[in-house]
Amino acid sequence: MPLDPATPNETEADTGEPFLSLTPADVALTVQSFGTPVFIYDDEYFRKRAQTFLDVWRAKFINSSVFLSYKTNYLPEMCRTAHETGMGADVVSAYELEHAVRLCHNGPIVFNGPQKKSAELKRSADVGATINIDLEEEIDRLVDLRSRNLISNVRVGLRVNPGVGVLEAPDSSFFLEHTKKQGSSKFGWPLESSEPHRIARRIIESGFALESVHAHLSSQITDKGLLLQALGRVIAFVADLRKHGVNINEINIGGGFGVGGMLRSRQGWWSELKRSMGEVSEQPARREFDIVGFVSDLSGQLAGAGLDAIRVSTEPGRFLMSASVVLVSTVLGVKRLRSKTWVVIDGGLNILSTASVGELRRLRFVRDGREMPSESLTTVTIGGPLCYEGDVVMAEAEVPSDIRTGDLIVISDAGAYSISRSTNFNQPRAAVAMRTDTGSKLIWRRETYDDIFSFSVS
Repeated sequence: MPLDPATPNETEADTGEPFLSLTPADVALTVQSFGTPVFIYDDEYFRKRAQTFLDVWRAKFINSSVFLSYKTNYLPEMCRTAHETGMGADVVSAYELEHAVRLCHNGPIVFNGPQKKSAELKRSADVGATINIDLEEEIDRLVDLRSRNLISNVRVGLRVNPGVGVLEAPDSSFFLEHTKKQGSSKFGWPLESSEPHRIARRIIESGFALESVHAHLSSQITDKGLLLQALGRVIAFVADLRKHGVNINEINIGGGFGVGGMLRSRQGWWSELKRSMGEVSEQPARREFDIVGFVSDLSGQLAGAGLDAIRVSTEPGRFLMSASVVLVSTVLGVKRLRSKTWVVIDGGLNILSTASVGELRRLRFVRDGREMPSESLTTVTIGGPLCYEGDVVMAEAEVPSDIRTGDLIVISDAGAYSISRSTNFNQPRAAVAMRTDTGSKLIWRRETYDDIFSFSVS
């Protein structure tokens, strides 16, 4: 069962696309005001989806925390809205931590990631954040800080890695390779080894209370059964620690829940071989993660392990943000070649970075303030403006046959890893406009020459 927040339009609820009520005239007016490429953020939709998620989660896990992932999108308006609904902040850097201190006044805050310098650890301790250990050297830094009386009480967690595949795919060669990568990930301590128990002992012997166990396994997960199977190993590890007297009071399962508005290519060597023989490779189905069923099943799994009273936390990331933002881009030109047709737009991988892994999104087309008819379509490759061969926004996209320079393309599900992972490689970072009752307003300005070269000290 997908998570469907109440929307003013029944069609939107059916498709999971909140921007159908964004008319072509609205798109044209936003572009006229702010130019392209421009992200459009729907705060009302995001608030409803966040609240619906919280209601579903807390119906089963009363003693829980839900965190907004700042690395996924740190747009201040989005952060404020999330915290107003009662969500905490999940951060992975010093500047994200400061952002959370300013915006997430009531906490909680959790500090994740593979790098935590001494100054970051001290600041985390000062603001009461949970610090999830991902390098043994982080324990040394905490010990050193305490020995110099720079910190006292610290809430410590441990990141672990169950090392199993969680991404469904028709191509078994993809799943096998994915599983192999999971087992050798730089994130977390592998549960197949004795390392998690050793690090847990090291934390405790260093005089810190180990209170939380954390696991974040992947992105765009759509099969709840695979995720539950992986989390079963985490639950067993926690149960074993508690049996040996370690007072773990929280399991943070991370997130990575998949959205229905985007399809990510999952093909391995078998698909490549079939393609070389002229055969069509099967793609995974487009579907949203069943969060309602997952919560119910996870609750039962925890109860079966005697952990029904434990704090269960999560970081939904893309699941909350993805559909809350679209990208509007202008067609710069159409290049019709013998083997393919390129539609080149002014928004590329510098502002839509995860498109590089073969993501397919819903598209809408606007010309002269009107929706373009879809009776006659053709398959093209949509490329961005970067002087970089890999700047492909969609390798195969159905577009109107008469698409031309100046047409607008509205690209759905642009809310995750867009603002936070934007770069100015070849092109300045894009502006962000927020939908309002009367149109839209600018909430993040477009980058300028002066911004780009502001770091120069010559």
